[in-house]
Amino acid sequence: MRVFGIIGNCRGKNLLVPQLVSALGALDISISTLKRVSDDVDLDRPGKESYAHRQAGAREVMIANSFRWALMTERAELAEPELDVLLRRLAPVDLVLVEGFHLAPIPKCEIVLADQDRRPSYPDDPSIVALISDTSLQSTLPIFPPNAIGEIAEFILAAAGVFPADNLARTMQRRDSTISARTVDWQHLDA
Repeated sequence: MRVFGIIGNCRGKNLLVPQLVSALGALDISISTLKRVSDDVDLDRPGKESYAHRQAGAREVMIANSFRWALMTERAELAEPELDVLLRRLAPVDLVLVEGFHLAPIPKCEIVLADQDRRPSYPDDPSIVALISDTSLQSTLPIFPPNAIGEIAEFILAAAGVFPADNLARTMQRRDSTISARTVDWQHLDA
């Protein structure tokens, strides 16, 4: 399984990652995603039987129906979960897009938007191999505009080593019209 990370501006990631999943899926790339969420997120809630199982001490609780299943694992330690442990829980696919996990030693791109209020990581993080930005940046890294979904997808596939470069170019050319039609309106984002 190949892995590639997306870090940076939250609004940017929320729009970009689904677009990339769709574009890469249109290329017949099997995709999974792994998203780092804030520590206060809980998929379960009081009053549900699965919540009662967890409160009673179950280490893992699996919920399932005809359409999907989810496994909730209770962790005693407060340390960040190891990315490789989480990746081993996923079924094999061509590519896993990892959202967040800033410190993971995987190739990643950083989304840097003009109105963000935090300092970008790319000047100090050698694992960042590309930037996605709606503003002018000073960097030797490749910089993509946020709505260049096809180009970003092509870069990710090459950087993650999903295809040899010659096969990738032919595949992208064949599917370019499908991918280039998928864009994001970055000017009209809800805060």
